[in-house]
Amino acid sequence: MKRSLLIVVLMGAALTLAQAQADETLFNKSGLGLTGAWGGWNTGVAVFGDQPALTKGGFGGLEFGKNLFIGWAGQKTVNRLPFASEQPSRFGFDYGGLLVGYAPGARNAIHPQFGLLIGGGEARVENVGSDAVWVIQPSLGVELNVFRWFRIGVEGGYRYFSNSNIPDYTDQDFSNFYGQLRLKFGWSWGK
Repeated sequence: MKRSLLIVVLMGAALTLAQAQADETLFNKSGLGLTGAWGGWNTGVAVFGDQPALTKGGFGGLEFGKNLFIGWAGQKTVNRLPFASEQPSRFGFDYGGLLVGYAPGARNAIHPQFGLLIGGGEARVENVGSDAVWVIQPSLGVELNVFRWFRIGVEGGYRYFSNSNIPDYTDQDFSNFYGQLRLKFGWSWGK
């Protein structure tokens, strides 16, 4: 009985000590504690070769310290577009990965936002082949806080494709500028 009581007391002390140490983490001391959860949709235009393509996607993740967003995002082409080569073919892609965003002054009605998506996916050229690709997509934009739970953003950047081994195509054929409109839903809490 004494042994069981001692184990319970030691476990309680260990949990109290662990909680006290957890309160002193890098994120809590620096103000990067969990402050929100957001998700939404985006639609845009990307250029491949000299052809524009409509894109759509979604994202979701957590907000830290009101300004830092870490989550997941995915994108794909909506329409298949003719792609320049000796014999015109239809092109499409889809990919997803880690999304990191930073919005300085996110409490202001209008504020800048910076983002970086890194992930993998698949590029397809009809009657030629498909291949797994890596995508790095930095962005710069502006966001409007419409309501506490709804934000609209406009952003653009350059999408880098790498590791494509589709015959007669290079990574530069798939890499180009893009722009998109983003609808963001969620909630921020705390100070």
